[in-house]
Amino acid sequence: MTRTPLVSLAVFALAVLPGCGGGSPPPAQGAADEKPTEAEIAQAQKPCGDADKTQNADLSSGKSTDAFSPCAKGGPRDYSALVKIEPVDDGVHIIIDATDDDVTLLGPDVKSRDAVIVYPKGRDKASVEVPLMKTKTGYHGDKIVLWDDIEKITDEGTKIDIGIYDHDKSSGDTEEMHVSVGLSTGKSCEKAQDENPQQMNMGKAAGGGKDPTKDQLGAPINNANAAAACGLPDSAHAKICVLVKAGRPLGVTVSVDPKNNRVAACMDRRMRGLSFPLSSQPDTVTFSY
Repeated sequence: MTRTPLVSLAVFALAVLPGCGGGSPPPAQGAADEKPTEAEIAQAQKPCGDADKTQNADLSSGKSTDAFSPCAKGGPRDYSALVKIEPVDDGVHIIIDATDDDVTLLGPDVKSRDAVIVYPKGRDKASVEVPLMKTKTGYHGDKIVLWDDIEKITDEGTKIDIGIYDHDKSSGDTEEMHVSVGLSTGKSCEKAQDENPQQMNMGKAAGGGKDPTKDQLGAPINNANAAAACGLPDSAHAKICVLVKAGRPLGVTVSVDPKNNRVAACMDRRMRGLSFPLSSQPDTVTFSY
């Protein structure tokens, strides 16, 4: 007959018995709840940004743009933050890392808690709130503002406002700070045409050869297959205009019908990364899907 060792039963019994007092042990303290050292606080502080300056984010570069928020009246230890803006497939990714000596994330409105609100179309219009998570020296937040919430992406683009509300629970006061960011992928085809008028130069291309034909100029767009890569619906149509000079696109305009900002932004960014045949003068290249 097989016998179960008594020692194993004893260990099991000890494991399930409640501790003295009969209650559950207190939850372990998370890293965000630990008190930071003075060295950690000093290292976490950010430079103070200019409240009157608009930062410009190049959405065609594929890289993030850094912007510093204005500091609280008490200085960067009281509140300072780094805001990152980066283009992604679905829109513009807003990331904020804040140094805050008094984090309050619960409350019915921005007058009673810390909050970060993005206004893609102006402060008096629809807004997007950034979810926040407490860290050891402040908080972290990130949110994607969808392309459909951004009205214009070429030329001057769209200026978004990022409202930061810093609530100090101890005093009950709330400071309001703002970061303004201009979002643009670059010049439109039309603006680039105005700045680079075509001149008569009878067929001489750069290097002394012949200028490329219309089909040769359109080949890079055709080969890019942007419709499939960017998910253009079968029921939609897209028109692309690219002003090309010295083999590089200087301006791009993409129109999608029915309107689809996500697809248009994706195509726009793909066009700006193409290389074209060299020509003796600026060329307007158009393409339709």
